[in-house]
Amino acid sequence: MDTAEAPVPGFHDGLIEQLRQYLSSITSTDLGPDDDYFTLGLVSSLRALEIVTYIEGTHGVVVEVEDLDLDNFRTAARVAGFIRRKRGEKSPAPEGEVQ
Repeated sequence: MDTAEAPVPGFHDGLIEQLRQYLSSITSTDLGPDDDYFTLGLVSSLRALEIVTYIEGTHGVVVEVEDLDLDNFRTAARVAGFIRRKRGEKSPAPEGEVQ
């Protein structure tokens, strides 16, 4: 199995994993769920627009101008949280915790 397709050990959130794989593919880097691809210099402003378009098209949410806070999009985990908030969903409990 290709590294970009391998799940992150101990991490069972399917949305985060899907986003991690997408972000890893567009940055050509094996990213973890909390790797900040902006700080790592892997994403330009044009690529950031592509990420927003992907989120809207793939996950059925509308990213409003007021949503364009960089902190919503820094990591796969943050993007997943943003998508869940836009959908009105709760985030899953971290592994080993019960909600």
